[in-house]
Amino acid sequence: MCYSAQIRQDYRKYVKAYGADISIRDFVRLYWERKASAQIKIPKAMDAAFANPQSEDEREIRALIDEFNTQQATKLEQELFKQTKRRADAERTLQTKTTKKAQEDLRISTDKIEWAKGIAAPT
Repeated sequence: MCYSAQIRQDYRKYVKAYGADISIRDFVRLYWERKASAQIKIPKAMDAAFANPQSEDEREIRALIDEFNTQQATKLEQELFKQTKRRADAERTLQTKTTKKAQEDLRISTDKIEWAKGIAAPT
């Protein structure tokens, strides 16, 4: 089992076990900031900690997580469509004439499509 799978980031358990002085509002702010900037990375294990919200703040975090996941799915679908079109165009070009650009477009689009499908695959 990988290290990240072993890490338990459940807020309630953390606070109970260590008496942490971390506010749930800090988590709300973190997820709110991630909504505005995809640069902020939060492990899925942290998201899983809010799967069963028990307070109003936790419900707010759950809503922010769901909204972010929907946005990411939309972006992934758009990228998949763009790369599928790129691959089809490259294949059409290669049927009539072999060009370096078409070969590169075919290679790159195929790689990106495989990556996107791997990300979208359920785990």
